[in-house]
Amino acid sequence: MGSTSAQGWYLFMFIVAFTLGPAGLFALGWPIALIGFAILAAGLVGFRSIKEPATQDSLGVESKRATAMARTGAH
Repeated sequence: MGSTSAQGWYLFMFIVAFTLGPAGLFALGWPIALIGFAILAAGLVGFRSIKEPATQDSLGVESKRATAMARTGAH
């Protein structure tokens, strides 16, 4: 399964933020930790924004397949 450019950038943001947040808490100071946790939140919101919702068309195809398999007994 492939990924898009947006998914790659949001993953990069998440990894950088996951590093900066704890590093700021324990070594670099609270301003860096706040920046890290803000970037972490932005990465998570970004992932949610690019998630594709299921459409009625795709749901209809799946239910048609399930009904056809139930009728024919195919597994």
